[in-house]
Amino acid sequence: MTRARSALLGLGLAAVLPWACSEEPAPHDAVTLVVRGPDDAVVTAFVALVAVGDGAPVVHTCAPCEGGRLSLDITPEARSVTLKAPGFERLTTPLAADARGDLAMALTPVPAPVSNADYATGFAADGDAAFTTLALTLDSELGRTQVVKFFVDDLAGVRGGPTVYFQATARHPLHFDFYRDVLGRAGTRRDFEQATYHGSDRPQAAGTLIRYLDLTLPGAATGTAVGPPVAMTFFPSDDLDAALALRLHQLIEARMPFLADAVGSSALVYLPAGDLQEQAAQTHATSFAQAGARWTRHADLYAGIREQRLNPGVAFGTLRRLTPDELARTVVSFRDVLLLSRLPNDLPIVGGTITEELQTPLAHVNVAARARGTPNLALLDASDDPALAPLVGELVRFEVTASGWSVRRATLAEAEAFWASRVPEPWTPPADVTSDGLPGFAELSFDDASRIGVKAANLAELHALLPDIAPDGFAVPFHYYDRFMATTTFDAARCAGARTDCRDEGRSADVCQAAYDLCAAGAPETLDAYVARLLADPTFRQDSVFREACLDGLRWLVRHVPVDPTFGAALDALVLGRFGPTTPVPLRSSTNAEDLPQFSGAGLYDSYGATGTSDPASEEIRKVWASVWNWRAFEERAFWGIDQAAVRMGVAVHPAFPDERANGVIVTRNLSDPTVAGFYVNVQAGEVPVTNPADGSTPEVFVIVERPGGGVQVVRQRFSSLSPDAPLMTDAEVQALYTAAWRVQQHFAPLYEVDPDGFALDLEFKLHGPERKLVIKQARPYHDRSNGVSP
Repeated sequence: MTRARSALLGLGLAAVLPWACSEEPAPHDAVTLVVRGPDDAVVTAFVALVAVGDGAPVVHTCAPCEGGRLSLDITPEARSVTLKAPGFERLTTPLAADARGDLAMALTPVPAPVSNADYATGFAADGDAAFTTLALTLDSELGRTQVVKFFVDDLAGVRGGPTVYFQATARHPLHFDFYRDVLGRAGTRRDFEQATYHGSDRPQAAGTLIRYLDLTLPGAATGTAVGPPVAMTFFPSDDLDAALALRLHQLIEARMPFLADAVGSSALVYLPAGDLQEQAAQTHATSFAQAGARWTRHADLYAGIREQRLNPGVAFGTLRRLTPDELARTVVSFRDVLLLSRLPNDLPIVGGTITEELQTPLAHVNVAARARGTPNLALLDASDDPALAPLVGELVRFEVTASGWSVRRATLAEAEAFWASRVPEPWTPPADVTSDGLPGFAELSFDDASRIGVKAANLAELHALLPDIAPDGFAVPFHYYDRFMATTTFDAARCAGARTDCRDEGRSADVCQAAYDLCAAGAPETLDAYVARLLADPTFRQDSVFREACLDGLRWLVRHVPVDPTFGAALDALVLGRFGPTTPVPLRSSTNAEDLPQFSGAGLYDSYGATGTSDPASEEIRKVWASVWNWRAFEERAFWGIDQAAVRMGVAVHPAFPDERANGVIVTRNLSDPTVAGFYVNVQAGEVPVTNPADGSTPEVFVIVERPGGGVQVVRQRFSSLSPDAPLMTDAEVQALYTAAWRVQQHFAPLYEVDPDGFALDLEFKLHGPERKLVIKQARPYHDRSNGVSP
């Protein structure tokens, strides 16, 4: 009798128990497995998993065993034995408490696989390439994926099944179409869905395999990598129970032998679709473990991430390592690649980004990179990475692709050629500057964006659709900003005030003096005239440090010259009359150069608060108008070729929500898994921002998907760092958010003249006050080049 390796089926937990492959009679306290195939043929290579009590099984490897006999000691707690053998279906046999001697186990062969242009019914031991041929390749938050849909026919075996069809997914992405067009089955879609997605005794089933090419799972016995993992998933609305999920796992695993290792551990892992299915899998975790079937939670897949290739692209620039505080004091441009120690609250235009903190798709850094088409990588401990550390301060070529990233030294000639190739075609955002008045949201709609901006127009449209959820207020049209810039003059004394402010903010005396000289040279003149001189000045156009100082001075001028007294009095009176003397009222920027299908402009402009008395809107609105000339806004518009002189600022005015219990962003698309319909949510406690908070806290992240029997459930990636053990929203609040967001999606898609299924919105929401009232405060197109409204 020999002695060999056994293991607990876990993450690297090993134990050694006696076993033997022998034709000798077993001792009185042992059972000898006698494994045979059809016609009593000997099976000499298999793995036996002995279930012991309610714990993990003990795994015995027989590769090979003479005569197909495996002898091992059996404790009184042993309950069953499960066999895994290449080319055979999985088989589980109960063990009696007094089991002794031979235990015969007859295995059923897996049918020989059939393969054609439409499907395969299984794979060979070297079937990795065949699987790849069937797969649709998609990028996800977890990196590159290969997606293969599958359909399991004749689960009851009445026609010689079950048969598993692995679909050629690029050719046949939908289960019903495959069922009808390839298998030639009759029946309505409703009949198909009832037979496929409902009941534990259903005649057929369907799901999706997702191979995560950039992830690994630890091996069962040794802790060595097994993978990449292949997740077996089902629609969130599918009501399959854990027992059926286990059976389907065993059927598919037997037909994918190339996923197994030498000790019976497979890279196939059941991934429950949502919270409900995760709870069911946890309840039946012992059954999965004792059958040697892996399962995992979505949160576990995300837990081990050290690298995220969030946005592909190429950049040439100087690699600069900065903290967020250093970035706030540093002038950077598209000729820089930033290595950031933490996620900053604001990101000016740069060539590319590498962050040492992980990001979500809605982090400002990624939103900006996605909008600009610049490479964005999150890499833990990037400062110490041997590929990056020696290149800090050097001119580099940096590239992120779906499959990896690279960085190398670059020559100035190739960098300049690249920069020249990125010069965009100029375009002018339209603006109606003739419409005056201060119209209420009830008088406005989506079609008024040309005179008040998309943000204000969409808010008005939101309020008309959801009056109990979206705020009510009024808009200040472009007309008043246009008149202010065209008619307001300043003198050299104002330029001197801007120079003092320039120095007080820490800029060099020389650059502040140079900015003053340019400002005073034309004074007195209107603000528009000064803008025209700035845009034409060669030094302003070429010197980023000088340009930043001049823009700071322009903003100071806008903030310190008075508005038209008639307009100011009307604005203050309306705020006081509608909202009272003390209600906080945000004045929200709404330009003609933001929230557009082809240009997001998110975070470029500033909003400020006012009240009916102490902080009059007529004074605070100048700060909002001045933000047209924010450094980041100007550089972003220049990057996209937007006519700077054509930008106009409108303002949306409505009551504030000072008692936020939670705030968040919902995108009406599943950004985590494009194969499953859902809405992607980031939510955070109180007023702490969900994107890039100053304290480094991280939001709760989940996707809202359907649940079996109707309604919704969540697929949670992580809890908030401010609430690490409990969700920030109740089930009822999640349902209400989903319902409202779905209504907004269906309403706005026709306005943008697109199909709702190919369109996504980015909505900001809050839970306000002790009653946690849902408020949706913004709706704009989700800026993605695959979005239905992109040009």
